[in-house]
This record gives sequence, structure tokens and C-alpha cells, in this order.
Amino acid sequence: MAACNPCSPCKTRCKAGQHCKAGGKAGGNPCAASNPCATKNPCAAKKPCAANPCAAKNPCATKSCNPCAVKGCNPGAANGKCGAKPNPDAARKVTRPANYQPYEGNPGKLMALGEQLFSDSSLSGNGLSCASCHNDGAGYNATFATAYPHAVAMARDMFGMASVHLDEMVQICMVQPMAAEPLDWSGESLAALTAYMGKVQAQFAGH
Repeated sequence: MAACNPCSPCKTRCKAGQHCKAGGKAGGNPCAASNPCATKNPCAAKKPCAANPCAAKNPCATKSCNPCAVKGCNPGAANGKCGAKPNPDAARKVTRPANYQPYEGNPGKLMALGEQLFSDSSLSGNGLSCASCHNDGAGYNATFATAYPHAVAMARDMFGMASVHLDEMVQICMVQPMAAEPLDWSGESLAALTAYMGKVQAQFAGH
């Protein structure tokens, strides 16, 4: 006589008629469907420590996700999803203001400061820096080689901007991947980063 499953909710009836024994006349265990122990531990798949519960929602979980890429993981998009609708309010923040006059200073000093700011994570609200995405020339689309202003997919998809100037692109990166406020339009930092990015772009284009 086959032993009954001690976890079965019908184990008391098994003692009398062994209805739960394997290979019963009904072709199987009539209690199996309601027996929480008949199959593997139902809690096994739900172990909170079995895997990182945040991994699926973490836009930076994989190193291959470029937060600046068109089809990559956009950490600033609505609900953490890619392809959010353009935000007109955000677009105003990253669009050159009326009567815009950029900061003018010593070109050499601006270039040196821009290179320093490129790796400065304190500019962001999430610990990223420009170099987090673009270290050693990584993470740029082919269109980066085209002189500004030109169309940029992230600017179009996130901000509804048909084309952008280089300083606007710097501001877009500040607001979107880096989760910060845009830099002062008339300030030294924006001028410095724009100057340095002009140099990086020229190198990328092979000039």
C-alpha cells in the first residue's frame, strides 16, 4: 500500500481508503490539485532574495544600455520606459533663450574647464557624468559627426526638437540622462562644456 503524502489536505481519508495512492483507479491522485505540497515548493519562485527584485526595473541594470541612445534605456522617461511623449515644458529648459549671448572667456581655459567638467559627476542628480556614457569616444551616434545644428533622435523623441545646437545638446544631456537642472545659459560651465564637446566632435568626425 503506497504511503500518503503527509502534506496532503486529504491525508486523513488516505488512511481509510488510500484514495491518494499513486496509480489509483481514477488514474492519479484525486487530491493532487488541492495539495500544496504535491508539486515543488510554491514559494520557491517567489523568494525575495532569489534574484534582484529591482533588476528588471533598473534602466542601468545592463552595461549595454546607453541612456543617451535612441533605443536604449532612458532613465528619465515616463515610468522608466523608453519612447515617452515629448515634454514641451522640459523643451523650454533646453532651448536657447531669446537674445541668447553665450559666455565668452579665454578659449584655452574654457577648453581645460570643459574637459574637467566632462568627468564631473557632481553636475548630475544621479551620479552620472558625461564620461559615464561617452568615455573614450563611446556612445555617440553616427550623426554626431555632422556639424551642429542637426537633428538628434533623443532631442526629437524626448523634447520634440527638430534640430539642436551643440550647447542645447549639452543641456539636454544635463536634464535627461543626468537628471539635473540645465546649466546657466550665460555661465562659464555651459560655455566650457560646449567648447570641449566641439573638440570631441571634431575628433569623432576625423577632422
